Amino acid sequence: MKYKSLKLKNIPNPFSTTFVIRIFVFLFFSTSIQAQKNISEQTIVLRNKNAILPIKDLDKIKIATLSLHKDAPLISSFLKMLDNYGEVKHFSFEKENIDFEKKLASFDLIISNIYSLDSITVAMYNFIEDLNTKKIICNFSGNEGLEKIPYLEYAEGLISIDKNNDKTNEYIAQVIFGGVAAVGKLPTSVGVFKKNEGINLMGGMRIRYSSLKEEGYANEPVYAKVDSIMQKGIDENAFPGAQLLIVKNKAVIFHETFGYHTYKKNKPVAKDDLYDLASVTKVTAALPIIMQLHDAGKLELDVPFSKYWTSWKWRSRKRKLTLREILAHQAGLTPYIVFASKVLRKDGTFKKRYISNKKSTKYPTEIYPNMYLRSSFKSKVHRSINWSKVSRTKKYKYSGLLFLLIPELTKELTGVSYDSYLRKNIYAPLGANTLGFNANSYYPKNKIIPTEYDAYFRKDTIQSWVHDENAALMGGVSGNAGLFGTANDLAKLMQMYLQMGTYGGHEFISKETMKEFTKVQYPENENKRGLGFDKPLLNNKELSLALASPAPEVSMDSFGHAGFTGTYIWADPKNDMVFIFLSNRVYPTRNNRNLYKLNIRPALMQVFYKYLLK
Repeated sequence: MKYKSLKLKNIPNPFSTTFVIRIFVFLFFSTSIQAQKNISEQTIVLRNKNAILPIKDLDKIKIATLSLHKDAPLISSFLKMLDNYGEVKHFSFEKENIDFEKKLASFDLIISNIYSLDSITVAMYNFIEDLNTKKIICNFSGNEGLEKIPYLEYAEGLISIDKNNDKTNEYIAQVIFGGVAAVGKLPTSVGVFKKNEGINLMGGMRIRYSSLKEEGYANEPVYAKVDSIMQKGIDENAFPGAQLLIVKNKAVIFHETFGYHTYKKNKPVAKDDLYDLASVTKVTAALPIIMQLHDAGKLELDVPFSKYWTSWKWRSRKRKLTLREILAHQAGLTPYIVFASKVLRKDGTFKKRYISNKKSTKYPTEIYPNMYLRSSFKSKVHRSINWSKVSRTKKYKYSGLLFLLIPELTKELTGVSYDSYLRKNIYAPLGANTLGFNANSYYPKNKIIPTEYDAYFRKDTIQSWVHDENAALMGGVSGNAGLFGTANDLAKLMQMYLQMGTYGGHEFISKETMKEFTKVQYPENENKRGLGFDKPLLNNKELSLALASPAPEVSMDSFGHAGFTGTYIWADPKNDMVFIFLSNRVYPTRNNRNLYKLNIRPALMQVFYKYLLK
């Protein structure tokens, strides 16, 4: 709970235990908030050529760090915080081989950190002086050491601080990416720098990383309640493990992990583990493309979708359906088609005309180890969707079929493949580098949370390959499912949505489009949905926690989506909050529905509304 100042007319007995505790809480929280302010005032930016700070276009710059000593005190906290913001490669001056210069020369920006001034420092600067790269120097050796650092004139950015601890290391990393402010001034003249010199940098360009305590919220009751809910979920086999991330007022105030990858308890869940996001893919991959294409005038909401997907012009029930109706699940489309049944015989073996155990020109797409899909099968998927039934009754009926068409439509309208478009226009500019398809191609298996034992299709426990069978038969690259990613990178995307399309100094989607897509479209038909986004039940505030969706405390402006594998994302612009819950509730079987029966996600959400919004 955010502490409110005591009012004179309500001062309780000064000798009561309650009063003493309240005073202690007030002093503790005030101290935490003041500590952050102090770091901001101690962080001094002395050089910022061409406004290199904070770093802006993450998609246009390759970043490396250069550490003087691999084992320098506290350096890991600095490097880990940099990693939170995007892809940064780390090098140690002491440990690199003869190809060191070539490695660094391929980067656009080098962030070097100085923890002590010695012969290695001088050697490093002799080395990088001639590199044709931009440089940011972070001086943790104390302000008085500034006059001893060689070649400062070659640095575009220079940040200095007197105190060297985990908090200051993390803080300066956040300054570099625009998460927090730096307003410090030199207390005395040092070398070429004058007393009171310092450039003010404002924060808020990207999310910052904080804690409940540092933001002035009640820490222990929140942790105790969340831990109790999560432990109950694990004890009752709702999931073997999970993690929860909360952003409030642009700050990650809570990010904790619980349990293990599996019930064998061999590997604890880690914050940088990747999850199969399942249907969360719809609003984190397909939908941002649709919104950008709408902004560009390439997709209109209220003209027949057959204008773009021309095969529907010859389907009487589909030719007049609009994108608005389809995205709001108001069009009457068939909910789901099990395409895996089309590649399987009755005895469960694969039809050889669709699946081969060897890669070839005819079977080019690997959909699982030793399983290759015929190149023509995607067209079969499209034909099946084209010929699928449409209900005459226009009311809410969830369907994921449109999203299977979005990759092909993206390529037709932009000339760029679906996954390439996402990487270039959404994920790379956000610094959300873990978001992507076919995670098995990029990440070690043990960093990807396993999902289900697939007894129907692949006859194996699925890990690092997409769980959804339809997405698998699209080569893992689809609009209905298939996206993998971390909670941290999802937070960046959801914060961009919460901010109505802007993040990191970049407009991804217009404010007008975000507002249109996140509002209820057909309330008169008792349809709660936005365009692609899920919304609270229309009478949500009147319902109990057991009946509400999501928690009854959320604002009606809020929006998000759930994923079949046990994932959930939600943004509440009115209350400036992002909620991200990731689990593998389908392990080892999708028949496990305890996540829903125990109401775990709404209960967790309610904790933060209860303690943060008082």
